[in-house]
Amino acid sequence: MLRGMTLSLAVFLGYVLMQQMQLNQPSPVVTEPVFETTDAGIEGFVYRQTDEGRVQWEVEAQKAESHESEQHVLLKQVQVRLFDKEGQAQAMQLAAEEGTINTANGDFDLRNQEALIAIELANGYTILTPHLHWVDADKTISTDRPVTIQGHGLIITGIGLIAELKTEKLGVLDDVHVELTS
Repeated sequence: MLRGMTLSLAVFLGYVLMQQMQLNQPSPVVTEPVFETTDAGIEGFVYRQTDEGRVQWEVEAQKAESHESEQHVLLKQVQVRLFDKEGQAQAMQLAAEEGTINTANGDFDLRNQEALIAIELANGYTILTPHLHWVDADKTISTDRPVTIQGHGLIITGIGLIAELKTEKLGVLDDVHVELTS
């Protein structure tokens, strides 16, 4: 009987010891949460704006995060392509470090912290700026930051830009300098 009690006590102590060991195990360490304060997130995000079945523009990002209460998506490592009226040829392309897209109206903001955003136009011109804003309803690109336009033997620098894609008009707003190159 003494052996039975000793064996039962040993089994009970073993059970309690195992339970304590499981409770005291450290939690797995999460070094970098994918989405800290977001409601939803995705890696490999693509957002296309279409009109009558034709792609007008496309935003692609390595990471996208959204908040359910807001109508915008935060983007990291962004590429944007705007297409011609037929949705066939690429009229403009650019890449930026980060941005925000308003999912309600299709407007977006893009910015770089270090290097300039290079907006490559199909007509051979390149626009350089650290920030840009796209208004989808007007099909305009604008910035209030320094801007440089290069191409076809011309360098235009200044502050601020407004470009209307519908009319293909582009204007530098302030402190404009033009240099002819060979």
